[in-house]
Amino acid sequence: MPAPTLLAFDTSTEYCTVALYVNKQCFSRTEKLGNGHSDVLLPWIDEFVSDSSSNLKAIDGILFGAGPGSFTGLRIACGVAQGLGFGLDKMVLPTSTLLATGYAFRDQARRIAVLNDARMNECYGAVYQRDEKGFHCVSREQIVKPELAPDWIAQNGADLVVGTAIGVYPMIFTVPSHYAHPDAQAMIQWYLDTQEDSKALWIKSDLAAPLYVRDRVALTIKERAQGAKL
Repeated sequence: MPAPTLLAFDTSTEYCTVALYVNKQCFSRTEKLGNGHSDVLLPWIDEFVSDSSSNLKAIDGILFGAGPGSFTGLRIACGVAQGLGFGLDKMVLPTSTLLATGYAFRDQARRIAVLNDARMNECYGAVYQRDEKGFHCVSREQIVKPELAPDWIAQNGADLVVGTAIGVYPMIFTVPSHYAHPDAQAMIQWYLDTQEDSKALWIKSDLAAPLYVRDRVALTIKERAQGAKL
C-alpha cells in the first residue's frame, strides 16, 4: 500500500506548526508567532506543496489541531480544515493539541503528562501512556490549576511533564519537565503509527469543530483593558 499524503497543522498556541507528508518525506515549519497564524498558515501550505512538487488534490487527508487552546487559534485551524476539506473533497481528522505536544516525547517516558498554558492562571492538561497497546490517553483534556498541578501529576503517575505551561507558572515536580509546543510532524507520525486504530476518527469537513474544555472563552471589557489574555 502506498504511503498516504497528509497535511497537518496546529494554531492553538502562540506557535504555528505545519507539516506536509508526501512520498514518505516530511516538509515542516514551526514558529512562535503570537497572533500571526492567519497570515502564514495558507502561504506555508502552498510553499510545501510547491517544494514537494505535489498539489493540493493529491492530499489524502487533513489533520488539524482541534484544541484545547486559544479561541482564535482554534477557529483558524478549524476554518482552514473545513475550507480545504470541502474544496478538495477530503476527510479531516481533529487532533488533540495536547496529544500533538506529548507524542514527540513518546520514547522518553512511559507515562507523559502535558500541561499547556491556558492563560488566566490555568493549564490545559492530559496524560498519555506508551505501552504494548501503543500511545493512548489515560486522563483526558481538562483544566488544571497550576497550584494543583504537582498533585495531579503524582496522582496520574506521570514520569515526564511537557508543555507550554512549563516555566510560565511556578510549578515544582518530582519528575523531569520540559517546555514544549505542538508539533505537526508529531501529529503526522502519530497517525502513521496508529492508522488502523485511527481510521474511525476521520470525519467530513463540515463536521469539524474545536475542542473546548472550559466554558469561558471571552474576556470582559475591564479585563481586556487590564491586558488580561485567555
